[in-house]
Amino acid sequence: MGSDVRFARDAAFGDILSHQLVEPVFQPVVALADERPVGFEALARGPEGRFHSAADLFAAAVRAGRSAELDWLCVKMAALRYQEVDNAGCALFVNINPDTLATDPPDELLEAWAELNARNDVVLELTERAVIEQPARLLNAVDDARRRSARIALDDVGSEPASLVAMPLINPDIIKLDRSIIQSRSNSWAVSQVVNAVLDDAQRQGSRILAEGIERPEHVTVARSLGATLGQGWLFGRPGPLPHSVQPSEEQLPRVKPRHVSSESPFMVLAKTTELLSTSIDHFERVAAHVENQAAQTANPGLLLVNLGDGGVDDEARIRQTYITNRGIEVFVFGTEVPHGGGGRIRFVPVAKDDPLARERTILFVGSRYGSAAFARRRTADTGEDYVDWGTCYNADAVIEAALALIHRL
Repeated sequence: MGSDVRFARDAAFGDILSHQLVEPVFQPVVALADERPVGFEALARGPEGRFHSAADLFAAAVRAGRSAELDWLCVKMAALRYQEVDNAGCALFVNINPDTLATDPPDELLEAWAELNARNDVVLELTERAVIEQPARLLNAVDDARRRSARIALDDVGSEPASLVAMPLINPDIIKLDRSIIQSRSNSWAVSQVVNAVLDDAQRQGSRILAEGIERPEHVTVARSLGATLGQGWLFGRPGPLPHSVQPSEEQLPRVKPRHVSSESPFMVLAKTTELLSTSIDHFERVAAHVENQAAQTANPGLLLVNLGDGGVDDEARIRQTYITNRGIEVFVFGTEVPHGGGGRIRFVPVAKDDPLARERTILFVGSRYGSAAFARRRTADTGEDYVDWGTCYNADAVIEAALALIHRL
């Protein structure tokens, strides 16, 4: 009987996809200055029954291995509905799984997407998870979306530490503070950390802060005190049908300049930032250990990228890096001699022996508001000893650019 029930559920879900039985509802996103809409977020609903709620609908898609198919269908239906009403001047906010964004959309969606972009602004809302799980694939997809004129919003910032790591890599146009931050009665260190990081990023990059979960007037006060200029929540409207016409806010959504992704190696990127010195590899490794020690001691989320070049991973290094992952830091290790496959929570990335990275040693630590790096390139001196040209860098933007150059090799 259990198999029959599972088959019935799969069949019912299959009918939803084949007959396109997904209907979007829309919730306004407003400018807090005048409380008029700057756009509407599309939220999916299935037909009446067990798949009506978005949570049940997407859970079924995961079980059936058809998440991307459902995602693209939701985007298509939202685009079609948005074109049926007069919402000129209002953006369409669309949630999309980062893994889906990295796949090719169906041809019929490309047509609807092009027409929608011609009439309205589109904001793609992404969660931070895939920035860590498949960073290169996601960042390529983000670049492609921006080339198609879409804006990028980073969703649920503050709900997970990784969201603060994703922020400087993606350079979102809009940062959505999770409702837990807005509705929290706590002035905890964790909340302050999120708020300070978001404010710093918004001020430096020109992004806007959107506060979610605004349900009462006092939540508006909290949102403004945290630097939010945009808001969303039941106070401004519950999810429902689109109004046939609206008076949009005069506030314009920003376009943040994407991070530059260099085709050069991390060494070449960072060598432009400082005067290079010469030393032995052993001495450089002692200097590089300082950057790794920062990652081991920080209480903040971050990303540690290590290129060993043609060196191998020893047991002591693996123990240190495992400890770092246990503190919430994501660790990627590159090199010609690194093991294939997983290494627990450490991700190993093999490098070809003829790759320029094979001559380099790099350690990059990227956080939400900081970056530090030690970098070197091997050369052979007349003495026959192994020497490297090396330097250090504490300019966050340069370190992030070097990190992106390495991430895109994943």
